[in-house]
Amino acid sequence: MNKNILGIDLGTSSVKIMLYRKDGTLEKARAPYLEKTPFGWMQAIKEAFAQMPDAEIDAIGLSSQVGTYIVNGEAVISWNEGTGKQELEYIKKKYPKELFIEEIAMPHPDIFSYPIPRLLYIKNHYDNINSICQPKDLICKELTGRCVTDKYSWRGLAHTVKGEYSEFFLKEIGIDKNVLPQLVNPDDVVGVTTEECELKFGIPKGVPVYAGLNDFFSSLIGMGIKENGDMFDVTGTSEHLGIIQKELIPDTKMVSGVYFDQFIHYGVTASSGASLDFGIKNFGLEELCIEECLKHSPPIFTPYLNGERAPLFDSDARGVFFGISSSCSREDMAYSVMEGVVFSLYHIYESMGFPPCSKITVSGGAARNHILNRLKAELFNTNVYTLEENDTSVLGAIKVVASALGECADDVNKISGVIKPDEKYRDILLKRYTIYKSIYPSLKEQFDTFSTMKGMI
Repeated sequence: MNKNILGIDLGTSSVKIMLYRKDGTLEKARAPYLEKTPFGWMQAIKEAFAQMPDAEIDAIGLSSQVGTYIVNGEAVISWNEGTGKQELEYIKKKYPKELFIEEIAMPHPDIFSYPIPRLLYIKNHYDNINSICQPKDLICKELTGRCVTDKYSWRGLAHTVKGEYSEFFLKEIGIDKNVLPQLVNPDDVVGVTTEECELKFGIPKGVPVYAGLNDFFSSLIGMGIKENGDMFDVTGTSEHLGIIQKELIPDTKMVSGVYFDQFIHYGVTASSGASLDFGIKNFGLEELCIEECLKHSPPIFTPYLNGERAPLFDSDARGVFFGISSSCSREDMAYSVMEGVVFSLYHIYESMGFPPCSKITVSGGAARNHILNRLKAELFNTNVYTLEENDTSVLGAIKVVASALGECADDVNKISGVIKPDEKYRDILLKRYTIYKSIYPSLKEQFDTFSTMKGMI
């Protein structure tokens, strides 16, 4: 490339900044934010940029979490909060699937952080609404003075082909579209950095800023996922597993929608990252021997620590260890956590109808874990491809800008390794998976009752 491009990505717990230099080298910085507020986010951006070496910046691309909404510039409703659950049930009962496809180019998934249920919640619980935006939209405003967004970050309210908000659903909700950010394409320039931006963050003024898109789609771009049949696993706080397809899947419990000039079909977990953090904290997730662990018949773990999205869509589900014996070791428990996370992904794959795939490309922090990748290769019976760069959401923001500038960025991220299945453990894993899948329906009533016991003492 002939440009120095800066990417900014706001995740669930930290801000990542990456500078791709025209000589092909990468500089990276990360800063956790201490509070989930606009102030906390902006402080993290400032701290992350302060870690970067001085360099000329020719353009900036953006990416961030979605499903988090900021009302009137202050009140934050996070993507992983339970607000919008009743509103989701209401709209799914009131409006037919065909209307959603007509208005938002996709069937509405059973996810209450999507815009329509969340905006309906905001309308019912906030007074004097003058602005509603998401984190990336707010970053755009801080950098350029303009609150502008892209059509993919507002999937579920924006028609991703027409590039317009649904006038029908805005009217039904009772929200004026003027309180929402202007919609553009991800590769559109939305403005240039201002003098106030330079004073606040240290980012030079006058740098063109591109709209970018949501962290999920941005990750897929950073991974090079673009062809029909490409299967992906984006690890993180939640985990996205799915495939690129030629057609919309209207009858699915998963998410099916537009992905640029094709379609995407996927499911997303709620607690994969939280489960792995739990495993590291309590048992350690160091290198284990899968064969030795399976010889001990370790417990089976359901990774629903903060509820589960696809395919259960139950925020009251919780983690369970099934089959603990007196001989159970710390290593057995550590293995069970990792296996449970992989089982949750296979549950999504089964719910998608087992679409054929020749490989799964993985990214994110958990993509570095060889045991997880080995279990995925065995259970899915396919090759697992790892990448040189796993911070793919911020890399995707850079690639969007590069493409807009006419630069070739296809070779920015390369395959670093291939884990092939050897079918040594697949039969036993499938038998254990059958038990795993039976645990939730057996305990659903107890999960519901348990959720009502919060705060009783």
